[in-house]
Amino acid sequence: MKLCLIASGTLLSLVFLAGCKLTRAGYESAGYQVVRRSGSFEIRDYPALTLVSTPMTATQPTDDNSFLRLFRYIGGANEAEAKIAMTTPVFSDQGGTNRQMSFVIPKKVAATGAPKAKRDDISVQTRAAGRFAVYRFSGSSGVERAASARGRLTDWIAAEKLQPIDEPVMANYDPPFTPVFLRRNEVMVRVKEDPIER
Repeated sequence: MKLCLIASGTLLSLVFLAGCKLTRAGYESAGYQVVRRSGSFEIRDYPALTLVSTPMTATQPTDDNSFLRLFRYIGGANEAEAKIAMTTPVFSDQGGTNRQMSFVIPKKVAATGAPKAKRDDISVQTRAAGRFAVYRFSGSSGVERAASARGRLTDWIAAEKLQPIDEPVMANYDPPFTPVFLRRNEVMVRVKEDPIER
């Protein structure tokens, strides 16, 4: 019985340690500066980011085909046949007609120029620097929860008298096998960069 308990404890420890290596902590993440924070809401300034993007054609916010196309690109399916490290977050448009999913290109790769994709439905582009209103939430980012998060952010933006100037974007930070309760999700909207008086 004692041996079984020791073995079980060892197995759980190994699973825990393995999980730690398979979380967002092991990835480079897009940097930003927090201008102001209010609970789960933040106003952030982001630098220009180099993104590799592909259209989202499914009706669901999470489009596996889009993700796999981008994953193959960073895995070497590009003109340089270069392997590129995965980063966080994965961005996905939440509105508009030309919805896209995007990976952030690592800083070092972006500095030397990201390789062109072999496919016509994958493009390397720059997201301009700017100010964003952000709502952060944990758990699932399924259709209903994403819609609820967008609603909360919209209400907060209105209450703060901010001016949105683009469609909302979802940002997911975790691999799909991360336990739901540990996941970090965000919905963000670019806003006009008026001075913030507080």
